[in-house]
Amino acid sequence: MPEFIIGARGHDFGRHTPEELLTSIGKAGFRCTQLAYTKAIEDVKSYADITPELVEATKAAVAASGVSIAVDGTYVELSYADEDKRRAEVAKVLSQIPVAKALGAGCMGSETTNMAKQPGVTRKEAQEALLRSLGEILPLCEEQGVLFAVECVYYHAMNTPEAVKMVLDTMASPNLRVICDFANYVGPENASVDAQRRIWDQVGSWYGDKIAAVHFKGQNFQPDGTLYSTSLEDSCVDYAGGFAMLKAMPQAALPVLREEAVPARAASDIAFIRRFCI
Repeated sequence: MPEFIIGARGHDFGRHTPEELLTSIGKAGFRCTQLAYTKAIEDVKSYADITPELVEATKAAVAASGVSIAVDGTYVELSYADEDKRRAEVAKVLSQIPVAKALGAGCMGSETTNMAKQPGVTRKEAQEALLRSLGEILPLCEEQGVLFAVECVYYHAMNTPEAVKMVLDTMASPNLRVICDFANYVGPENASVDAQRRIWDQVGSWYGDKIAAVHFKGQNFQPDGTLYSTSLEDSCVDYAGGFAMLKAMPQAALPVLREEAVPARAASDIAFIRRFCI
């Protein structure tokens, strides 16, 4: 069974210097973080603002706080069918691969583009764009020894276990990994525990050994199917089934990152998450 290391998404703590941010995360009781510079670090408006000095300050903050960088969060749109837009997004990732390496991040991570962002584009076209993007990103990741993880999201280009398996099989890269957010596999039509258990069986058997990080958040659905965020206690997500799958995986350790963290609720959230990790 992997060791589950409970952490939090950095930008849920606001924008700070690296020292202030990681100190706050550590004091809240979390041991690791998903760091997105453009969302969590003050004065960083674009990837061009991430200087070698800032990276060194981040490394010093990691050492001082004991809070490791589980995921270097690169919020990019890898599935744009428009080639100029897609290449611009890929360029952002390529610029950050040396940063992730310098930080010793567990992996880089990105979602795969909300389908609502490009009306008229089919999911097949979006997935083909995703494959082109990964084909440009993964060679440098392999050269630099950096893992790159993509995240399945119900309403994005890569939206089901079948789609994840297709991407992994097609790319066949030793450096391609998956971020597993249980909530992001669940829609109103598959929110029952039985339906979710079938999803976890697919995830575990098809690519569970490729999971590099886990996201943990609460959600539920209105009677009309509208998604809304909840506390962890009020979520419809089958955490017990998901973690039963994870416990059978061969990874030595897995970061479990609280998304939508409220620092004042950190202690109760950590206690809730820990129930599934033992």
